[in-house]
Amino acid sequence: MLKIAIEKLADVKDECQELIEAHWREIAVWQDIPLAPDWGVYQHVETVGGLVIYTVRNDENKLVGYAVFMMRKHMHYKNHIWALNDLIWVHPDYRDGKIGAKLVQFWEQDLATRGIHVVHVNVKVAHPALGLVLRREKYKTVESGLEKRLN
Repeated sequence: MLKIAIEKLADVKDECQELIEAHWREIAVWQDIPLAPDWGVYQHVETVGGLVIYTVRNDENKLVGYAVFMMRKHMHYKNHIWALNDLIWVHPDYRDGKIGAKLVQFWEQDLATRGIHVVHVNVKVAHPALGLVLRREKYKTVESGLEKRLN
């Protein structure tokens, strides 16, 4: 049975490297730009209360997925707090059709207790599975992003 929890960066940082690299290989648009997380920034944002990490662990307590959100007041709506995803990924061996919905429901419940008003999740167009899970959980498409490589 997979377990979902909230964990601190210090508790998952070393363990998550392999998972993050697999995640990057699966979905990175610009594969020639090397993966190089700025752990200092993550730690700072967590220290000031703007980062939450939801983890998915298997029966052996191995990390097999995560959802990482940044939380902040919205510049356009100063009296409301938004949560924006940084990373969401579950290892393909554990995508059973149920864990995605359970993870979404877990983060929604936690974010609501933190006073978050809106959750915004970016979904890669080339990897629509997360979007399907979110739509089943009553999320709606509100915008579309475009990218262009400049150098």
